[in-house]
Amino acid sequence: MILTESRLRMAASEVKNKIQYLSENARFASLTTYDLFISHSFSDKELIVGLYHLFEESGYKVYIDWIDDTNLDRSNVNAETAMTIRKRIASSKGLAYISTQNITSSKWCPWELGVSDGIHNRACILPVMNNRFRGQEYLGIYPYLEFEQVCNSSQYDFWICDPQDASIYVVLRDWLNGKQPYKH
Repeated sequence: MILTESRLRMAASEVKNKIQYLSENARFASLTTYDLFISHSFSDKELIVGLYHLFEESGYKVYIDWIDDTNLDRSNVNAETAMTIRKRIASSKGLAYISTQNITSSKWCPWELGVSDGIHNRACILPVMNNRFRGQEYLGIYPYLEFEQVCNSSQYDFWICDPQDASIYVVLRDWLNGKQPYKH
């Protein structure tokens, strides 16, 4: 299923206090690695809190700049900021580009996508609602993430899907470890 804004807002309401605690205590350590770097528009902060919760519930460790690096100053972005972001992308196994209407105005997200693609060749798109890539047609070359129930289980997980054929997919964890999506 493609995640909706209402689903993410519901998930966010379950964990707001925990996210604030994490932000206040800046959980990033220099030797920490992450499964995914979350590339997103700060305007979608509430949705990202919900998404963080879903990733955490599914056993993934994700990097979100305003949670992990509270020292970054959005009002004073410079080359040092870019170096920090590049370092965080390199310390992640891959990147999820959270496609919302707000992301189209981001100057950073396309850059983050390119950096991750160049470093890992592990970048994917997580569309929220029914986003079409108007003006960002290049996003269509990347696999996309869905959040689905695991077969014969009550648990949900994230799945990497081929953008051309929905019957070609693999669980996100396996993809981050090098496995390619395959036909089911």
